[in-house]
Amino acid sequence: MNTSMRAVLPRDERLPQLARAVDPEAMQRVFEVALREYGSQRVTACQVDRIKYRPGRNCTVSYCLTIRDEKRGCSYEQRVAGRFCAAGEAVRRHARSRSRLALTSRCGVPALVVPSLELFAWFLPNDPKLDALPALLEVARDGGSALAEAVAVMTGGDGGTVALEAGLVQYVPETRACARFDVALANGRRLRLFAKVDRDTDGAATHRLMQALYDSPARREGRLRTPRPLLWQPESGLHWQASVPGVPLLDAHPHCPPAVAANIGRLVAALHDTPTPISREVCGDELQDHAIRCARLLAQVEPDWEPRLGKLTLLLEDGARGARALPLATLHGDLHPRNLLIDGGRLALIDLDGACRGPAVLELGAWIADGLYRAQLDGLPLDTVQEAAAHMLAAYGRCGRHVVDHRLVAWATARALLCERAYRGVANLKPGRLERVPSLLAVAELIAAKGDVLTPLPC
Repeated sequence: MNTSMRAVLPRDERLPQLARAVDPEAMQRVFEVALREYGSQRVTACQVDRIKYRPGRNCTVSYCLTIRDEKRGCSYEQRVAGRFCAAGEAVRRHARSRSRLALTSRCGVPALVVPSLELFAWFLPNDPKLDALPALLEVARDGGSALAEAVAVMTGGDGGTVALEAGLVQYVPETRACARFDVALANGRRLRLFAKVDRDTDGAATHRLMQALYDSPARREGRLRTPRPLLWQPESGLHWQASVPGVPLLDAHPHCPPAVAANIGRLVAALHDTPTPISREVCGDELQDHAIRCARLLAQVEPDWEPRLGKLTLLLEDGARGARALPLATLHGDLHPRNLLIDGGRLALIDLDGACRGPAVLELGAWIADGLYRAQLDGLPLDTVQEAAAHMLAAYGRCGRHVVDHRLVAWATARALLCERAYRGVANLKPGRLERVPSLLAVAELIAAKGDVLTPLPC
């Protein structure tokens, strides 16, 4: 998170400490005081890594601390996460999770409570719900048999490990984590692989899904590129997969050009058409119920938005009814430009942990909504996004089995602007996002009313 900017924050009477929770300088002082009883350690820097805000309930924030150990003459990083609660809840949450937060962190603190902030915090490798996190961090630190097994699968048993660089690349408190391993082998080869853990120990299901994609005709024919799944280790809860060459599409093309958009359409069609053994579904009443829940939450944050939110949810009703009748496709579940890698002219899908089954239009609309959102953030004309969307939809329609109904694509785009882009503008509390919610809702309302995502939109 860019600490040089300060996000505009919602007014939340139940969480008056919200401003301090997302202020890295304020939290540096909080953690500095907490570490005083653990010897000669000073917190020299604090960065906010991730925020999940639940209006009127709590706010979970993860931080990366730089700690100076004066006695040993060295500095190191320590990750810590905390839940800022409504009055009286932090102590209860800490007591309820105490038995799961007993591991010693590098700085010596397993967990703590700061009553003045209603803060219940835990220091990695501890996490209240992510039981496999200690195993992941241990492998990242020391290697060992779990890594050796994954490397053996990747290489067919050829070449022993002689060097290793590893580190945590993602930590979502109480949800999931991922570590990257760069391995040099005795035969001179270099490998990169990833190990992931999640709260629900869904690694086995994700492994089966990814294996089905990797073994599919679409992948063998070059129409679909996804990471190679290596193995699922149930004893540790680690799911291993190989890396895929490329850089995130957002870094290479912040705003997707038409030619790349057409390739995305073909890639997504191949994914949607590939059957997989996955049980998670987004369908039926949930197509509209989720929109209603998001609208209620946003209205709670800012009552002035309520009239527009009410009108928008009514406009979404017809589309939800139409989408219920559509056949289900294999969906990525979190399709955005950071989960697409580009390597020359080739695209690959990564981070398939949230894959599910649902109407294909959900994913098409989510992709277009993301483009509209990023164009608004950067002050670019929305018609450039619409041009790219037209190429993506045309390519998708030519090579995919799911019919492109432009009326339902418009519904899905408006729904995603509400349920993903506007909602995350509140939940993530990033600078500049909350202020964008009204304009996102206005675009969503216009698209839903017109029933066409390609008609001209106001800049």
